[in-house]
Amino acid sequence: MRFPFKELPGTLSSDYLRPAVPVIVEGIPRAPQLCLLDTGALHNRFGAWTAEAAGIDLSDADEQRVAMGGFVTNSRQAPLGMTLGDFTWEAPVWFCEPWPLAFHLLGQEGFFRWFNVRLRAAAYEIDITPERDSVTLA
Repeated sequence: MRFPFKELPGTLSSDYLRPAVPVIVEGIPRAPQLCLLDTGALHNRFGAWTAEAAGIDLSDADEQRVAMGGFVTNSRQAPLGMTLGDFTWEAPVWFCEPWPLAFHLLGQEGFFRWFNVRLRAAAYEIDITPERDSVTLA
């Protein structure tokens, strides 16, 4: 799969294009979520409103306080089914409140371990192929 870099919502119009992809979240099929590929992040981080919209109950999930990107947030973890292109996988996601970003983050344990990713910054493109036997066809 090949995706173009995108402008992140909530950033200056003169900002750089970034490696971001549209991910369909289980339970919210009609609203793909823009997700920044973050090679420095261990975990997937999504706004907590996403869990609510997808019907995920976080009331029994352990809470962690995390500092990232210049803000501090509370996060609760739950597994989430996601689809990118024709491929579906399930991975842990930390749902965060507050979440001041207009996009989500895909990290090493929740995304990069499932896919082979080639960032082509000079061409503003991302090439993504699933790792063998790690994802299923949607």
